[in-house]
Amino acid sequence: MKTTFGQEILTRKVVDAAGDTLGHLADFSIDVDTGNIVSLLVVTESGIDPNELPWPTSDGLLAVPVEEVASVGTVVELSR
Repeated sequence: MKTTFGQEILTRKVVDAAGDTLGHLADFSIDVDTGNIVSLLVVTESGIDPNELPWPTSDGLLAVPVEEVASVGTVVELSR
C-alpha cells in the first residue's frame, strides 16, 4: 500500500460530496497528546463565504474536522 506523507497532500484540492471545490488544503491541526490529525485547515476558494459553512475558521483558514473526510486521493473529498 502506498503511503502518503503530509507534505505530499498539502495544496490538494478539497471538494464537497457533490464534487464542488471548497478550496485547497493548507495545513493540518494535530492533537499534541495523541499525534492524531483532528482537522484539515483549508484556504477557501474566492467567492465562498466561510461564515456560511458549518465549520469554524482559524487565522483565515477553515477548520474541517477529520471526521468529515470521505477520501484522500488526487483530491480531498468531504462526506458532505
